Amino acid sequence: MVARDYETDLKVLFPGSEVKRSEPRYFWVGIERDALLDAVRTLRDKLGIHHLTTIVGEDMRDHFLLSYIMSGEIVVVLQVKVDRDKPEVPTLANLIAGAVVYERELHDLFGIVPVGHPDLRRQVLPEDWPAGVYPLRKDAVLPKPTVEGEGGEPNA
Repeated sequence: MVARDYETDLKVLFPGSEVKRSEPRYFWVGIERDALLDAVRTLRDKLGIHHLTTIVGEDMRDHFLLSYIMSGEIVVVLQVKVDRDKPEVPTLANLIAGAVVYERELHDLFGIVPVGHPDLRRQVLPEDWPAGVYPLRKDAVLPKPTVEGEGGEPNA
């Protein structure tokens, strides 16, 4: 039996995108933000890859990098650059129910807006966290912790 050549399949399915293999069944595909929904549909419909393992966010200083880790018979990491000045991506919530939680985390921690998301309540941060402060951004100025009962003096 001849093993399927997933690398060639991915290069055909994502023409013009960079496709890299890091392990025999582990691939990285760089795509444009506006191609995200079509890429997820393509993986689902053409390769049977429909499980979103997680979404990893990284602050690269001049942009954000999101890695959508999709798994099935192989693992495909869709990498999307997101503009710092307009941190938006299309939501995957309508395609993959589990995306709701991961996208809420990205919104809480990086301020990245999954456009069309059905419920952007806080996922990780407390409800009284300051608006506009995203703790995983490299330029974040975090509120100073206080000791309860000591008049709000910062911890030493």
